[in-house]
Amino acid sequence: MEQSMGLYEKLVEFFKRDNWEFRVIPHYQAIEMGVAGENSTYRLVALADEERSIVRFLVFLEGKIPEPRRRDIMEFLTRANYGLLLGNFEMDLSDGEVRFRCSTSTEGSELSYEQYRNMLYISVGIMDRYYPGLQRVVQGSADPAAAIADIES
Repeated sequence: MEQSMGLYEKLVEFFKRDNWEFRVIPHYQAIEMGVAGENSTYRLVALADEERSIVRFLVFLEGKIPEPRRRDIMEFLTRANYGLLLGNFEMDLSDGEVRFRCSTSTEGSELSYEQYRNMLYISVGIMDRYYPGLQRVVQGSADPAAAIADIES
């Protein structure tokens, strides 16, 4: 990828080079697309924050967590986050939206094609790995600790 491009242009170039179909959200310097894992489909938003030199990949769970299940999902996500080396899960407590975030600072450096690719596949892969356990907790058929133990064993 060319050095003269800004973060947003490099982000768009990565997805074009990798032959992804996406929608550009220029006002937010972001792109959006659907992605499929083995366990579900997700919405991916990749953002370039030129001012702070940060690239973020956000993978959103389809639907929202019902209010009565949010406490258990908070525990599930906290337990998941504790063991993660890269990225983290987040939940908007006001509406139950769940996402996985992977971000990196690019200050003083250029991200390579491989680094963009790793951020993408790590983000989708982690969301997809934890999805079945999260669904069991949402449905009330597993408690958070047991669901995480099953995933991480």
